[in-house]
Amino acid sequence: MRTKQIYEFGQFRIDPEERLLLRDGRSVSLTPKAFETLLALVENSGHLVKKDELMKRVWPDAFVEEVNLAQNISAIRRALGEGNGSGQYIETVPKAGYRLSVNVRVVSEPKAKHSQVAPDAATADAATKSQQALQITQTALALATKRRSIAISVAAVLLLALGFFAWRVYLGLHAPAPVRSIVVLPLTNLSGDAQQEYFVDGITEALTTEVAKMSRVAPLRVISRTTAMRYKNASRAVPEIARELNIDAVLEGAVMRSGDHVRITAQLIRAANDEHTWAQSYDRNLADALAVQSEIAQDIAKQIKVQIASEKEAQKATGKGPSVETQDAYLRARYEWNKRTPQSLLRARTLFRQALDLEPNYALAWAGLAESEYLLTQNGYETASPREGVPRARAAAQKALELDDHLAEAHTSLGMVLWAYDWNWPAAEREYRRAIELNPNDAVAHQFYSIGLSSQGRFEESIAEAKHAIELDPLSPIIQANLARMLHFARRDEEAIGVLHKIVELEPNFFPGHQMLGMIAIAAGRTEEAVCELRIARELAPDSVLALTNLTRVYARSGQRQAALAGLEELKQIATKKYVPAYQFAFVYAELGEMDTAFQWLNKAIEEPSAMMMLMNVQPEFDTLRSDPRFAAVVRRVVPRN
Repeated sequence: MRTKQIYEFGQFRIDPEERLLLRDGRSVSLTPKAFETLLALVENSGHLVKKDELMKRVWPDAFVEEVNLAQNISAIRRALGEGNGSGQYIETVPKAGYRLSVNVRVVSEPKAKHSQVAPDAATADAATKSQQALQITQTALALATKRRSIAISVAAVLLLALGFFAWRVYLGLHAPAPVRSIVVLPLTNLSGDAQQEYFVDGITEALTTEVAKMSRVAPLRVISRTTAMRYKNASRAVPEIARELNIDAVLEGAVMRSGDHVRITAQLIRAANDEHTWAQSYDRNLADALAVQSEIAQDIAKQIKVQIASEKEAQKATGKGPSVETQDAYLRARYEWNKRTPQSLLRARTLFRQALDLEPNYALAWAGLAESEYLLTQNGYETASPREGVPRARAAAQKALELDDHLAEAHTSLGMVLWAYDWNWPAAEREYRRAIELNPNDAVAHQFYSIGLSSQGRFEESIAEAKHAIELDPLSPIIQANLARMLHFARRDEEAIGVLHKIVELEPNFFPGHQMLGMIAIAAGRTEEAVCELRIARELAPDSVLALTNLTRVYARSGQRQAALAGLEELKQIATKKYVPAYQFAFVYAELGEMDTAFQWLNKAIEEPSAMMMLMNVQPEFDTLRSDPRFAAVVRRVVPRN
């Protein structure tokens, strides 16, 4: 009996003849080259397989680069469910090769055989009768040939036409579906140096931005970097990621930096069937590392048949870039900015300024500085008041636009300033719309546009923009929390609570989620629930002045006056060291029933413009003050500017 060999290890089973990888009896998707790579490792389990040996086996008739092998290994690791480089199954031997580090069992199984049986008498008799019937049929056909010749000719023509039609239908049914959505997964750092993560993450962000620009000409949804980074070092197969994000294609790749040389590889994968449709390597000097992202995006655009930018913009993108030192400072700044913590934003601002000291005309660095200045000031992360910090954000945004008016981020930053500081909604809306026109996939632009729309009472538009931001950045808790906030402004609190519960289930330590649940509970009069949520928020963010303010408010509303007064005193002590918005004192005094003092603080708040004042007409926190006739006078001092 003929047998075949099956390899088993852990939950996996490999059938070389059928080219199958099974996990607990279910097929696991692997490309032919990746399967051959895995088979070579399995056949030599426990032993080092050198890189050149693997490359000769997998690509016997072609010259390929080492990065192609690294990408195969990465695909295998995802299929096996191990983290990137964790070594659970595949051990990387630096500068040498790879080793399958688990025991493999070899199982022999019988091959299926086709039966061959000699014909018996009954079979022979049946054959004789069949032959006789065939002769009768042939005679009948011969007699009818002349009468049917014309009919046969016509039928042939009809059959040809029908065949052509069927061929066209087949092509239509089997043509690749158009790519309408894509994610750029975090590029893999192949440098062997963890200190280069900031550089690789920066290249990923630049590439994501360039790919996002495709949607200016053709409908293309590009998942935000924030969500994409959730898959860094994750052991997820491409089809699984595609299902989670509801996308058509995945772009993945790697970066290897050695001295002043950078090699970037990228490959496009159709998500439905894990089909690799395009791959390319780019070798550049370090100074050109950021500029090459435009070239990669152009190549991808050709593959998915969309236009990315006008010829004029493409020429501009290929111009001389900043120095290596400037780009290095910029990438480090972006690495810190993306963390969004108070300390990281302060470091980002310093690094953006460092980049600008080296290259004063670097538009991207000016845009980053504008974003940093605005977030630091509006979130109360530094001692400066908005009167000191926001003008710096405005100047940086205007300088970025003066150097390059096609930077979507700079238009968004300027829109924030015009809305929150100038209280000039029409001008802010123009900037937000321009930012979205330049980059329809900018989730942050949609997020802040939604807040601005809400301040004008345009709730349906606001909620639609907030939901669009989530489509672009579905795994970002702050983007999801923004939707909950817009629903809260529209007094759709049950929907808001549903969104927030999902957030805190996934991110239990996300303090804005607990804080907003507490704020909604205050508005609904559920003080015990509010105290519980706001205590959690305070514990998670002990340095947040807003968390202290809200906890103090709920103490006052629930009758815990001594606790409320203690919180108020703590706020006053903090205000001697750093900026505390005046409206927060107004909220606390209103809850304590001291309305005269509350309005003194509210009138002071008008002299220090902030985003909160633009939300007076919709923010539930102002409800305690809203019934007082003096409130309308305060609103009139803000609204006429719109």
